[in-house]
Amino acid sequence: MNVKIKNAIIVGLIPAILEGLLIHFADPTTGNWVLIQSILFWFSCGFVVYLIDIGLNKIISCILLTVLLNLPWYISLSIGSGKLEHLAPLFISSIIMGLVIGLVSKKLNKMNDKTTNR
Repeated sequence: MNVKIKNAIIVGLIPAILEGLLIHFADPTTGNWVLIQSILFWFSCGFVVYLIDIGLNKIISCILLTVLLNLPWYISLSIGSGKLEHLAPLFISSIIMGLVIGLVSKKLNKMNDKTTNR
């Protein structure tokens, strides 16, 4: 398997697992479909964001792309449902997840550079 794809899977799994654990412990009554939807979103987000290079610092680009990909969630879970108080926590959590994705991406890229330059 291509190293880049393998790394994208790793980067996707980390926020997906974090989100699954967060939902499970914060609200154990959450339905399975919502849990699966959230886990799949964060896996996809980490996977795609790892693969995209927009020419900025990797951590900054991961945060920006994660916030961009979360725009529909902001609308659906806060503005659209009349719960504006949810907007700030959603925005902050996506910044944190973007930071996690960026840090893991940067670490994996650094590890790949070391093995490639041997």
